[in-house]
Amino acid sequence: MTTNRMTKAVLKLFLLGTLAIFTSGINMFSSKSGELATDKSIKNTKPWANIDGFRSAKFGMQMDEVKNAIVRDFNIFKRKIDVITHPTERTQSLGITIDKLIPISGKTRVVYVFGYKSKQLMQVNILIGHPVDTNIAPQQVVDSGNLLGNHFFKKRYQEDGLVAHARLNDGSVLIFRGKDQKGRMALLRLSNPQPNEGNKEDPKITLSLSYIEKPEQPDAFQLKEDDF
Repeated sequence: MTTNRMTKAVLKLFLLGTLAIFTSGINMFSSKSGELATDKSIKNTKPWANIDGFRSAKFGMQMDEVKNAIVRDFNIFKRKIDVITHPTERTQSLGITIDKLIPISGKTRVVYVFGYKSKQLMQVNILIGHPVDTNIAPQQVVDSGNLLGNHFFKKRYQEDGLVAHARLNDGSVLIFRGKDQKGRMALLRLSNPQPNEGNKEDPKITLSLSYIEKPEQPDAFQLKEDDF
């Protein structure tokens, strides 16, 4: 297997894992967790956030509509849009890789996830850092997270589940989590791998941003309680 093909295979496995985390695994960020601290300064004095998708791609759109939105937003050909099928959740996604979504972010992967039953856009995942861009410096990823965090803090969100700058048990940092008036969520998370004493390479940091239409009701395939 060539280096290029191996890199693509690793990236595909990473993306599938990320899709699983941000659909079925959304409960790991339950608002009842005592580990997460609410930032009281971003609640009441600012205009309400409106989390309705990403740029021209809006929640509830069909796949062809989202493809057209991607072309408008990023001026790319439709043949550059990947179609991804999740092997267990049985959702389909559209994926693109673009340069400098944020000026300091390097290459960025944007994945548009469609519901298993609805076939409509229900979630958008944006990935910055490793393994999308193996040449990006860790500080660039951190700076991108801070820039996005500051952007979200300009708006108002529901008090329930509002989180800012919380360290999770796995060592990652939940930079921001908030829901708009309709319960739609923005979630910004920075992986923070622990350094390996035998490995002096820069840490492989990933910044993940998700816009989620129904964070407590993901439209993914699940076994029924009485199936087995």
